[in-house]
Amino acid sequence: MAAGLLALLITLAAIKRTGWSRRRGVPRQGLLRLGAVVLGGAALLVAAPSSVAAGGTENGSSTCRPNADGTSTRPTTRPGVQVLHNYQFSFATEVSNAIRVNKEKLIPLLPEGYSPVPASALGVGGENDGVVAIVNICDENLSIDGAPSRRTTLVQDVGILVREPADAAAAGLDIPGAFHIYLLALYTDNRPYAESLRSGDIPVQFVPNITHDRRIDEAGVGEQTVRVPARDNPYYSLNEATGFGATGEVAAILWHEGDKGTAALNFRFDLAQQGFAQSEVFTKPGTKLNRLLAGGGAGPGLTDPKTGFASIRTPSLTFQYSQGGNGSLILIKKPYDSRAK
Repeated sequence: MAAGLLALLITLAAIKRTGWSRRRGVPRQGLLRLGAVVLGGAALLVAAPSSVAAGGTENGSSTCRPNADGTSTRPTTRPGVQVLHNYQFSFATEVSNAIRVNKEKLIPLLPEGYSPVPASALGVGGENDGVVAIVNICDENLSIDGAPSRRTTLVQDVGILVREPADAAAAGLDIPGAFHIYLLALYTDNRPYAESLRSGDIPVQFVPNITHDRRIDEAGVGEQTVRVPARDNPYYSLNEATGFGATGEVAAILWHEGDKGTAALNFRFDLAQQGFAQSEVFTKPGTKLNRLLAGGGAGPGLTDPKTGFASIRTPSLTFQYSQGGNGSLILIKKPYDSRAK
């Protein structure tokens, strides 16, 4: 699950069989809002977050905030579009790392019909750069098709910010101001949620010991450490948030092309508090994610002497969804003769 990058790895042969498969405009108003937020936080990147220190990646309790149970609502279906699952949760928090990466690295990872949003449109890079989004979500009381799943769910999405694809209109997802991400990998500690996503060929991995150590207060000020010990691409991040500065709606759609068709995992939030942060993202040398991010962001950060992980510095966005949100997993089936054989 993801909630907007609002405002938020290298050869093709190696990628195709590991879930990072290959296979149109950007909401201008939303991009301008994101650009303003990111530019406002970019000056803070001269110094690393105060929590960055050797081995400074302590585990936390991995909670967002308790709230009432959620119930599911089913969106209107359209011809040729199948709703596989519906989701709702009562409260959520998010830190999204907006990482500048050269387009030469990103284009081979995108199927036909998807193109990266220039990083220049967000104020985080040039015309020849795109944006990799690492979206770190913690939500409470997730329900899947109306059935409660678990009290706290942690989800990490890794993807490329893309222009609205043509399929968005067919699925009723051409939402003004929405952000579109082509999903490369998704990690969650919630097994039922992972199983539901596999029904749409979403590249999800169940990682039971993900942790979020969140020390960000109600005003959006504080620090958050995220650790994702995924087997293929372990990473962690240190994020320093400087406060919420805006409130608005957020809509995000995560796209992925699989054997069954085009999957769209989408979420909408009626009330979103937004702010910005400065972050360091640490990746294990030699992994796909490490090679993808190398040379990107706002420049290299510290190498953790305890783990040997390298890091890059990047502006990030923080969110709080005090009224929760709704989402669905949609599958757009393709004619057989249009699929690659």
